[in-house]
Amino acid sequence: MASAGHPFFAEMDGLDATYAELETGHRPMWSRPDDLAEVLGREAVRREPG
Repeated sequence: MASAGHPFFAEMDGLDATYAELETGHRPMWSRPDDLAEVLGREAVRREPG
């Protein structure tokens, strides 16, 4: 939606981000905390400099 020019997402256009789908509701930290931690940890290691 950002690249399509939707104003709500304008600041996200060009953002260096990774999209990870996690089958959960609005608050994965409550419904799937272990899965969320795994995704965040994996991305933190992947983006580590050097």
